[in-house]
Amino acid sequence: MQFDFPAEILQSLPTGHSLVATESVAAFLDRAVRVIGWADSTRHGEAESQPNPVLLFVGAPHSGQVRLAEAVRSALSGANIALQEDIWRSTGAAIIEGSGEQECTLADGVRDVVGQAVDEEQPPLLLIEDADVLLDAANADEVLGALVEASHNAHTCVVLAVCGTSELHESITDKAPEFIRRAMTFTLPDLTQPGPAAALVQELVRGMDVAVTDAARATLIEHLRAHHGNANTTSEFLGGACQTAVAEGSFGPDARLLVDVAHFAGLDATPKPKQTGKNLPELMAELDGMIGLDPVKQRIRSLVAEVEIDARRREAGLSIPPRSRHLVFTGNPGTAKTTVARLISQLYSALGVVSKGHLIETQRTDLVGEFIGQTAPKTRAAVEKAIGGVLFIDEAYTLVKEGDSSDFGIEAVEELLVQLENRREDLVVIVAGYTKEMEDFLDANPGLRSRFGNRVEFPDYSNDELARIFVSMAQGQQYRLTDELIAALPDRMARIGRGPGFANGRSARMLFEQTIANQSSRLTTTEGDLQELTPADLPAPGTGGMGPGSGGPRRSLPELLAELDGMIGLESVKQQVRTLTTEVRMDARRKAAGLPVGARSRHLVFLGNPGTAKTTVARLIAQIYRELGVVNSGHLVECGAPDLIAQYIGQTAPKTRKVVESSIGGVLFIDEAYSLVAEGKGGDFGSEAIAELLVQMENRRDELLVIAAGYPDQMDRFLDANPGLRSRFGSTILFQDYSNDELARIFTAMATSQGYRLAEDLEAALAGRIGNIERDSAFANGRTVRQLLEHAIGRQAFRLGGLDGDLDIIADDELQILRAVDLEDDSPQTGSHRM
Repeated sequence: MQFDFPAEILQSLPTGHSLVATESVAAFLDRAVRVIGWADSTRHGEAESQPNPVLLFVGAPHSGQVRLAEAVRSALSGANIALQEDIWRSTGAAIIEGSGEQECTLADGVRDVVGQAVDEEQPPLLLIEDADVLLDAANADEVLGALVEASHNAHTCVVLAVCGTSELHESITDKAPEFIRRAMTFTLPDLTQPGPAAALVQELVRGMDVAVTDAARATLIEHLRAHHGNANTTSEFLGGACQTAVAEGSFGPDARLLVDVAHFAGLDATPKPKQTGKNLPELMAELDGMIGLDPVKQRIRSLVAEVEIDARRREAGLSIPPRSRHLVFTGNPGTAKTTVARLISQLYSALGVVSKGHLIETQRTDLVGEFIGQTAPKTRAAVEKAIGGVLFIDEAYTLVKEGDSSDFGIEAVEELLVQLENRREDLVVIVAGYTKEMEDFLDANPGLRSRFGNRVEFPDYSNDELARIFVSMAQGQQYRLTDELIAALPDRMARIGRGPGFANGRSARMLFEQTIANQSSRLTTTEGDLQELTPADLPAPGTGGMGPGSGGPRRSLPELLAELDGMIGLESVKQQVRTLTTEVRMDARRKAAGLPVGARSRHLVFLGNPGTAKTTVARLIAQIYRELGVVNSGHLVECGAPDLIAQYIGQTAPKTRKVVESSIGGVLFIDEAYSLVAEGKGGDFGSEAIAELLVQMENRRDELLVIAAGYPDQMDRFLDANPGLRSRFGSTILFQDYSNDELARIFTAMATSQGYRLAEDLEAALAGRIGNIERDSAFANGRTVRQLLEHAIGRQAFRLGGLDGDLDIIADDELQILRAVDLEDDSPQTGSHRM
């Protein structure tokens, strides 16, 4: 390796040290003395607004920023410009942590640091290192505003030095050009380049007053370049080797300590690809062999490619852009997030990103203590275990409890951020959880999004993929599946409810375990093959802990439509349901032919008076749509306003969300939906329920169907309550009141189903008796007829048995007959609704 470098890049400083620099340090210091001297002479003037001196040090972290700041202070002292004796130092991570403790914005955190440094007698030199982390997407504008304030404030006197990478410089140039115009910028060299790296190593060796062999020098240069030019890390590396050399009594001819390459053994040497039993191609083949997860695989390949390209750039002597390797995994349970995390730990070890490649799995209880002062050490201990590998925090969003600032989970997040900053060289952290909840987690602390820039979204498995997982589990435990069972699995997977209990691969495992249990039960009574699983062993939908169940025993589409046609009356309803069915089938046909399919809303509005079979038709639609593949399980969840609205502020949205989640994979039927809109009550929580319902309909649009039902004259009020409602409900079905003849047929059907026969005189009188029922607000179509039947049964019982009659003498046949006399209305005529 060549150790030569241009002599001019190792420049002397007024402090007696040297700095690796390609720009002229002397010219920069001369300019800084003139500008700061002028500002110091005018800072007590009459001007209402004066500029504060601003320095901008651009370069990788720990590449000479502190040494340059000390040189500025020394040069100012030599020019009789008095600053505070010590440099005020802060870091982006410290400001983030302080902002979290003070519960203030990052911008206010910057203002607080400036305020602490200010001294009315002597201005400070305030050095803010690693400022990149302050300029995440959510806070960049406000933080830059605070820096601009500090650079041009008549009420504070401060020399502000901001340190960051070239990305920071570009961001400030784009968002706050006035700050750049005022700043004196010094760009530090890229210490991953051979010449600057060799110069820095020579300065480190000179500063420690030791001698090093050529092999040791080469090791130091390689270490510096591999650690992104971090001089502090390489200085510590050299210090450790010096201690080993002292212990061994290694001294050169000039009596100076002599460090050889052997003295670096066991220290944090340059990361080398580590063989973990599987090489990189084998690990990538394992990734490709996983069932489903195509977008996840593509994302992992991209991450691996980034590491490989960085290694090639380093070998070519090119600069390596700083990047965060920490990851966010989002997705539902059972989507192999932990398995992929373990694979990433092995991949990163093989690539030299981490030194060991182990995975430490944690959750809230592993990081959060029970009492004050326990959480930070507990979090720190978990991080220490993961050094050299990957720390996996499952359900990371539980660390942040909405509205509870006193919860210790916040302390765990803050300590995690500190450790991410301190341990960034040999640690990868993966936080995982539900997509929405992880968004809330990332917003809980300003530093989280900037640390976790890489997101991997884990999709739910398809029914075919779940079937393949089932087969893989069975084969792994030496079971053999019949062809009939394999063919039945995708459809059986579709019958698993997609509500809160659904867990993708874990649900497939539960189904497999229940299938094994059923096989065991079968083989206790009959002879059979111990390895063979058959369709008879599959548990029925809704059993074996498999979620909310199905929409009932499976029936074919013709059977379901035949049941619809067999319902009394409702001719226009039947026609509309058939039209909806045809639309779905036609969309499927167009999709199979490769033709575009227009997006359409399947949600429905049912208009009609009570007792017009709206719930019955809704249940049928759920099963029809299950057979058509629109929904998975086809179950019906019935609810009303009390099921969605809570009594107190903040409770309604979660209550509504819970009901919606219970209907995933089926149909949510909201009866009397207009009750959600309290007429004349602007503070009613119904509007919150409607807003949450709209959010869930959008987020779950492919997972459920919503039917809102109610009186025709009231549902307009519901649909007008929120601008988004009408556009969400694609079709309206009007349920007409039954005619007298249809109600009579319903009466007859109900009586027959209960084992009664109608006498001829009752059949003749029935339509007229129904026609005499008042059609007021209490009239409820089919339910009113049910009440009439119950009234007739009661009259028959009294007619035959009286108060104390001998029931044994009544003929069995007579017990089944309802007569016209049983229809007579014996209620007083008070003008109220009469049966």
